[in-house]
Amino acid sequence: MPVFESIVPPALELLHAKRGHSPGVRIGPLLLISGMLGRDAELTIVSDPEAQMTQIFENMGLVLAQAGCGWSDVAELTAYFTELQRDFDLFMNVRNRYVLEPYPAMTMIGVATLAQPGLICEVKGTAVIPDG
Repeated sequence: MPVFESIVPPALELLHAKRGHSPGVRIGPLLLISGMLGRDAELTIVSDPEAQMTQIFENMGLVLAQAGCGWSDVAELTAYFTELQRDFDLFMNVRNRYVLEPYPAMTMIGVATLAQPGLICEVKGTAVIPDG
């Protein structure tokens, strides 16, 4: 019997198949959301910074919905930025379209690089699955 359940929304199937990891993993009442990037269903990087960050949250929303969760179930987010100071305000503006009070725990980290050139942010999270 598996210890966890892989969560793969249809729009993220290519990510699962080509990159060899689950967009989300359910472990009991917890949903662990892999680091989401600003890429579309074909794994093409979204070039506009605001659109790239919006795509990150849209991708996370797909994982949440597939697991029966919503944004109010998110307990923790960790965001990685190639230019944290430059992109902080933009990120918060996009995040606030999705994440409302009560706010989850949040960590923001500046990094030298992400998985591919052109990526400016990556976000992972943990949610509590209702009735999980």
